Amino acid sequence: MEFMDAVRARRTVREFADRPIPEDVLAEVLEAGRLAAAGRYAQRWYFGVVQDQSHKEALVAEACHQEWIATAPVILALCARLNDDLRGRAADDMVLRVNQERFGEDVIEHLNAFANRQAITTVLQNGDVFIPGQQMFLAAANRGLSACWIGWVNIREAGRVLCLPDDVVCLFLMPMGYPAVEPDPGEWRDIEQMTFHERWGE
Repeated sequence: MEFMDAVRARRTVREFADRPIPEDVLAEVLEAGRLAAAGRYAQRWYFGVVQDQSHKEALVAEACHQEWIATAPVILALCARLNDDLRGRAADDMVLRVNQERFGEDVIEHLNAFANRQAITTVLQNGDVFIPGQQMFLAAANRGLSACWIGWVNIREAGRVLCLPDDVVCLFLMPMGYPAVEPDPGEWRDIEQMTFHERWGE
């Protein structure tokens, strides 16, 4: 399949066929995640591959009991190792400087006053798995699979289900499999409605 064909074929589904994902297909999906772009090649992500039914159901309990999730043959747990705390970093530390520039020094100062340091670090790293996750989604579409991003997850409890170490968090789940029904074709805005050239309104 050509790349843009896979992009156009990608659909979010919540109904999966009772059909396993072949090992070579799953390996290809994971490889797409492994090769994702990462600043300074940090690659702080981990991909949990959950196939045992009891483990899937335990994760469902921490995803607001969305029972359909457990019908997927595979649930990918998209996890990230947390960076060191922003608080206490040297004034010239690159990570601190980048976050101050992006969000403003007043915002970072406010966050650094918050007592639960792991929660703050988790919020700042919430997007760490977006790039590998979407690459895996596209690789899945390339092989006739569908999936769904699940962000409604109790991060702390999902981590306990997965036996994650304290400095690794499960940010999203991605149930994946062959669709049970033909996915909805979807509706997207025209490109003219979501792009501008040089400046807004131009």
